[in-house]
Amino acid sequence: MPHNPLRERVLRGEPLFGAQIGFPSPELVELCCLAGFDYIFIDAEHGPIGWTECQAMVRACDAHGKPSIARVPTLDHSLIAKYLETGLSGVAVPHINTAAQAHEAAKAARYAPLGTRGCDEGSSRSSAYGLAQYREGYFAFSNREIIVAVWVEEVEGMKNLDEILQVPGVDAVNFGPGDLALSMGLPGQSNHPDVLAAVADGRNKALAAGKILIGEPSDADAAKKLMAEGAMLLNTSVANLLADAATTFLMDARRRV
Repeated sequence: MPHNPLRERVLRGEPLFGAQIGFPSPELVELCCLAGFDYIFIDAEHGPIGWTECQAMVRACDAHGKPSIARVPTLDHSLIAKYLETGLSGVAVPHINTAAQAHEAAKAARYAPLGTRGCDEGSSRSSAYGLAQYREGYFAFSNREIIVAVWVEEVEGMKNLDEILQVPGVDAVNFGPGDLALSMGLPGQSNHPDVLAAVADGRNKALAAGKILIGEPSDADAAKKLMAEGAMLLNTSVANLLADAATTFLMDARRRV
């Protein structure tokens, strides 16, 4: 895997913008890299991106010198390993509800002595198909470079948030208001005052614990608000950007003069 500049840029106080992509399209990745996004966030939890499709997208990121993070479908050691072996710069794990689950996520992404990730010599891009593993310091380098993010998005996770935030090896945290609303018995009400209050409290706790805060702005105004609240990794859905641009174009073009 190449050097991952995300952590050091965040530590310098530089908010970074990521293109969140749920389509298995290396070409769309290239377009977003050329457009100027700082990193690509590959959403393999929702949509048809398996680890083989992810690998092609990571190659496109590497070709343009952009880091890549993938949200895996679930907390599963073998699945996390498969995605990391594509050469990702980081992994995000959804639906983390306990400190024990957060520990598992952090361990699955790193080699011993920090974790339980298997030695993938000769078979994966992340280790240059085994060539990198023979270089001194490869395993420590990988452990240091990988970013592990957790998504806390249910009532149980919010109740256990203080313990989750103390887990070493968890670098970044995001709060999913849509799933949290469902968990609170408020389906489709991600802007409900109770949901917003819970998310705001979670963000404050994450920052106080020294974790990188992730936000998911829908537009530039939302991005500015999240940055003011301390978010440093800002994932924006490319599908939403495309849909908004398309509908705006069609409405303007069809409007009678």
